Amino acid sequence: MLTTDLTALEALGVAVRREMDTARIYADLASRCTSPLARDRFQLLVQESRQHEALLRARHAELAPGVALAVPPPLASAPRAAGESDARDGLRGALRYAADAERRSREFYLDAAATATDLTGHNMFRYLADAHARHHMELEAEYDLILRYPHAYDDPQAPWRPEGRTRKE
Repeated sequence: MLTTDLTALEALGVAVRREMDTARIYADLASRCTSPLARDRFQLLVQESRQHEALLRARHAELAPGVALAVPPPLASAPRAAGESDARDGLRGALRYAADAERRSREFYLDAAATATDLTGHNMFRYLADAHARHHMELEAEYDLILRYPHAYDDPQAPWRPEGRTRKE
């Protein structure tokens, strides 16, 4: 959640930190995926987080040309995806973790939009909230798919195969 006592520039710094942390977490998840499809999905999220970061940095440059962007340090309590219990359950856990992170990001940007003092800032934060809502819905759909079809990402020939393996031919 965003506190209401932040200035517009401070809110941009917090948002940049959030996108940097998100990109780091998704890169970590991608590096741990054995499935090329899953790895590509997380790499796409890394790219989108970096695009969001660039958008935020550009907005800061418009608002305060020549003023350095104050990005807070990563929190010591910030989740580390690979070590979290949610991500220990392989791809299923990674998808659940990512979907929850996207939901929290959407809430953060909705709060930022509500506290924005100018229309451009409001619209930018709404755009980011909507982008994270889309990511959340896509990840929820992928999570549901993997619950129904556990081999959806690791068996391109028969992704509908049930959890239990049949005897080898």
